[in-house]
Amino acid sequence: MYIKALYLSSYFAPKAPKCKKYQFITNVTIRRVTEPTELELILEHSGIDSTMLKSPSVNLEQISLNSRASFLSLELFDDWEFDSFDSEKVVYWKNMEALAFLPSTNHWQRVTVASHEVTTNCWKVERFDQSKMTRSIHWVPRLYLYFPFEDPYKFVSRIVAVSEARQNAENAIRFRFLCRHIFSDGSYGPGRVLEQSMLRRANEEVYAIFRNIYEDYHVALAVRKHLSRDGTMAIKPPMVDNKMPEKSVISLPTVNIDRLLDRFTRTTLFCTRNVYNAVRLVNQECEIVRKLPLFIVSFERPIPLEDFEKQNQTQTTRTLKYLQNTWIERTTMQLHRLLSRIGEGDFNVNVSNWDIYLVMKLNRLNEQVLFRMQDALRDLLLDTTEEYVHRLVNDCLAILSVEEDYSWDGNLIDSPFEPKRAPVFYLKLEMGEDAPYYSTDPVTFPVLLRSIMDTVLTECHFIHTIEPSLMQSLIFSEDHYLSSVGLLDAIIVERRRSLVEYYEKSLLPLQAYAARYGAFKELFFTNVKEFIEHVRTEDKTSSELKEDIALQIRMRENLEHTVPQHIVIGPFWINVQPLREALIQKRYDLTMALLKLLTEKLRHKTADVIAAYNVINERVCQKPVSIEHIYDIRAYMEDVPELVSRLEDRMRGILYEYEILEGFLYNLPDTDFEQKWQAQAFPRIVLKQTVSVREFLESEVDRFRKQQFADEAAFTASIEDINAYISKFTTLYDVSKVSEMSVEVRRLWKALQELIDRGHTMNRRQELFEMAPISLNNLYELQHNFGANRELWTTAADYLKLEETWIGNPLASVDLGAVRRGLQQTHDTLKDLMAPFRDQPQLLAVVEHFVQVVEAFRPNLDVMEQLKCPFLEAKHWGQLAKETGIKGKLSADVGFDVFLEHGFRDHLETVRRVAAKAEQQHLEQEVRLAEEERIRQVEAEYRRVRAERRQQRTEL
Repeated sequence: MYIKALYLSSYFAPKAPKCKKYQFITNVTIRRVTEPTELELILEHSGIDSTMLKSPSVNLEQISLNSRASFLSLELFDDWEFDSFDSEKVVYWKNMEALAFLPSTNHWQRVTVASHEVTTNCWKVERFDQSKMTRSIHWVPRLYLYFPFEDPYKFVSRIVAVSEARQNAENAIRFRFLCRHIFSDGSYGPGRVLEQSMLRRANEEVYAIFRNIYEDYHVALAVRKHLSRDGTMAIKPPMVDNKMPEKSVISLPTVNIDRLLDRFTRTTLFCTRNVYNAVRLVNQECEIVRKLPLFIVSFERPIPLEDFEKQNQTQTTRTLKYLQNTWIERTTMQLHRLLSRIGEGDFNVNVSNWDIYLVMKLNRLNEQVLFRMQDALRDLLLDTTEEYVHRLVNDCLAILSVEEDYSWDGNLIDSPFEPKRAPVFYLKLEMGEDAPYYSTDPVTFPVLLRSIMDTVLTECHFIHTIEPSLMQSLIFSEDHYLSSVGLLDAIIVERRRSLVEYYEKSLLPLQAYAARYGAFKELFFTNVKEFIEHVRTEDKTSSELKEDIALQIRMRENLEHTVPQHIVIGPFWINVQPLREALIQKRYDLTMALLKLLTEKLRHKTADVIAAYNVINERVCQKPVSIEHIYDIRAYMEDVPELVSRLEDRMRGILYEYEILEGFLYNLPDTDFEQKWQAQAFPRIVLKQTVSVREFLESEVDRFRKQQFADEAAFTASIEDINAYISKFTTLYDVSKVSEMSVEVRRLWKALQELIDRGHTMNRRQELFEMAPISLNNLYELQHNFGANRELWTTAADYLKLEETWIGNPLASVDLGAVRRGLQQTHDTLKDLMAPFRDQPQLLAVVEHFVQVVEAFRPNLDVMEQLKCPFLEAKHWGQLAKETGIKGKLSADVGFDVFLEHGFRDHLETVRRVAAKAEQQHLEQEVRLAEEERIRQVEAEYRRVRAERRQQRTEL
């Protein structure tokens, strides 16, 4: 049926006047329009958009004539047979650049004309895609091809005329479809009175013809009246071709208006004012629903995804609550209030019988309300989802052309992904330990945005109809819901695909842009203290530090010029300012740390110079304590000018390094600034100080000369006192007080040595004062004579201490070699002292006494040597104790004094015999162990050989 209606389109397609349709070639050298945007702008001003030019791609069997969409191709109405442009005679169109509308792109594109098909008037064009570097071939009708030499306004007028012709044809098809296929059920036929009157005057065949004409006429009137009230479809019905019979042929009887009104009242739904008002209020509620906001997508500034989700969740919850509760309640209340006034009859809301309800007008009214509510709900979802996708997909065509291997090769400031509309979402770029990251993971955007839309669509499937709440006397199922837009609806699927594809594509430049900031990770995590410590360990010069500081400043300036504060990438507004400021601050911190390091280095250098000046100053300004000191200060002052000159040269080099800090406009701390000028002022201070010091030293020379006379008298008195004391000491020879004598001897010897040193010091001062030297011969003679006494008493005291340690310590810790050397050395020293004391019998007796003491200890060496035998064991010590009659436990850990107390010197032979026996047993034990080891090796070899023979026997 629909196909037949389409074929009749040529009958209802009036041809447009030629003067308004054709474009004429006035001058082939004039290029009227060369850019697609210019032609699209002219078409837009004329009311022609891309959807009107695009040919319908629906199946002819599935065309719905109740929709607004065009179902006829535009080129069908083009009167191209009388086109004044002859492609065979005019050949300059070949290989010419023209503008063509390509349905695949929905836009006018720049193409190259290749050939022409005369029979279909289709033109072959080639299009070059610069983004993909490919060529594509298309066949387009003449209506979709514009040559540069054509008049653009005449060309647009031709398209407008064709579009109007197509619209008239489609309106005619829709009108005749409604008139022909509407089900009248006799409602639009002649009344009974008119029927009887016609049958009385004519036969049934004439009445049948009259009835058909009558019904067609009133159906057309009803359709026209309905279309004039409903503004959703602009259909202009053509003039009705059927003509009414003339009065001379058929005379109509008088019509009973009351019966017609009664029949109309019983047939039509809007029979009372209350029903009309009820439907009007339902329409008002539906219009309110159509304007409800399901999503919040308009924001003054970009917001984070979390806030977007919370606000939309709040708005969706509020709107769904209205749809699921308030809308149903208000609509039910309005219907119940108005229908209850009618009372019993076709609109009785208290009916309790399903069979009666199904044939009532109330059932038809509820269906009307259901369809209106479903239509409002569908309009709401389609409009809100369209706005949702339209707002979120902000028309950045560069995003859709991004490949999977995309890398951000340009600078970080200019974005090649600037959208036509403002960005929606806010992201903050941050630096992580592994890589840079965004405050919100971009991967969540496609999933969450799709989930928000799908959740709303899903929830809208659970809005109840008004029948259960209006018809409370009837029982309905609990799942009686309004039909909504499905998740797999073609429109929703396309919108969801475009939304997800747009945001999945936008992830590629986002990740590529964040990856570029990985180069700053090392700088971001640089520890300033560790960095400065590393530079300090390298001990760089000031020039090297200057280069490092300049490098940090250049890098900081480079960051300021290459890293943006924010950037827009498709639907995302990325805040880079915190990371940018952190990187710039890190460069600034490194710069300041290097400047402080250089300042610290210069501070140490300047401090060294000042310390050197202070050393000079302190050395010069020392208060002299002797004449020698005065001469040292004078000698040092002779070198002061040269030292100051060297320090000045050194300070000049440091001042050059200070200029490095001034070049970086770095303000020195007050202490460093004061130190710098102090170092520059020190040379004048030091040289001025030397003048005053020379005058002071002259006065000090006289003071020390007077002091020298007093010291000389005191020195002479000291020599006399010590001479007298030594003379008295040489008369002492008590051997029992050897320790006290050795201490006193050492003290006297030290005093003699100090007097001699003091005499040398005074002689040097005598020379400095230009005075005669003091004689020290008597002191040297006294020292020489007293040397033998010192040697005697110190040797004797040292030996007694050694002997005490040999006897008192454990026998195991006594070194016999050391004992033997100590005895021999003491004996030799005492023998040598006999000659000096030959004239002093008392002291000679003392020497002989200590010689006898040494000789008396020698026998103990043999006993000690036997007792320290390494082979003595516990049984041998027990045998010694038994044979010597000692009741006690003996061992090498016992002191030698224990053995002396028990008279071991008298049992030397016993000790020697037990020691020899222990050595013999040790030798026998070693022989026995060696034999056992040999036998063990022989047995092991025997077992090894036997195992080898056994293994060979097993193998056989």
